[in-house]
Amino acid sequence: MRYENLIADARDAELTESTRVRAAFDAIYCCSPELESLAQSLSALGLNADDASLVTQLADWVLNIAPRGPLPMSPSEAVALAERVRKVTGGR
Repeated sequence: MRYENLIADARDAELTESTRVRAAFDAIYCCSPELESLAQSLSALGLNADDASLVTQLADWVLNIAPRGPLPMSPSEAVALAERVRKVTGGR
């Protein structure tokens, strides 16, 4: 899927909050380079320490907890994070 489709799902208030947060994570992953592992791909984004920590928390939730709660952040926070990542990466 493309970033635009995923971020639209992340903004869609008719979807569940966990679906929206997951869509925001997938949008972030679309901005990352394809490396050997998810961790390597996400660490190569070149984010500031705060956003890198949030992406790590989000990835941990996606891999180990999703779709159950608690959510690592609200859908609106996840969308804002995805938008910051896209801006930093130039929309790879």
